[in-house]
Amino acid sequence: MRKLARCLTLIFAAFLLPAAVIAQEAKIGVVDMERAIVQSTEGKKAEANFTSKFEQLRRNIEGKQKHIEDQQNKLKTQERLLDDAAKAAITTDITKSQTELTRSQDDAQKELDSLRGELMRPIAQVAEVVVQSYARDHGFTLLIDSSNPQNTSIVFVHRQADITDEVIKLIDAEIAKNAPKKPQKN
Repeated sequence: MRKLARCLTLIFAAFLLPAAVIAQEAKIGVVDMERAIVQSTEGKKAEANFTSKFEQLRRNIEGKQKHIEDQQNKLKTQERLLDDAAKAAITTDITKSQTELTRSQDDAQKELDSLRGELMRPIAQVAEVVVQSYARDHGFTLLIDSSNPQNTSIVFVHRQADITDEVIKLIDAEIAKNAPKKPQKN
């Protein structure tokens, strides 16, 4: 059933192409934009920066989780030895720590999302310009981004149609060409 739906989608898309495009030979390519951005030189640097921040936040959250586990274990193992006030204090600390943990996780997720956008946005902007220029220069009729996991209509891609590696090289060249000049040492 899904294959039939895919075939019908592709047939329908073919009918939408203008007659002039169909009359000439259509040149279709595929690019994995996400891979092109992340595997570019600047993308690798950005990914390393992101991973470093992620690890820092992960360690912080793990520390808070460990504190909660320690308090829960203390409450379980020493339940008979503790008076009601001590039990209540530990229970209050666990509740407070769980709330802080939830907030920290939410804040960390927001911070990571923001950081990823901040790091990758400039590279993505260069990638978009590079891909459009490449498509025009090489006479592509259609380029499909294969990085979107929601795009289930791509059934097969011949490796000659995949221009991702070329796009990575072009992104690197464009960023290197427009990189800020470092001051020379005297």
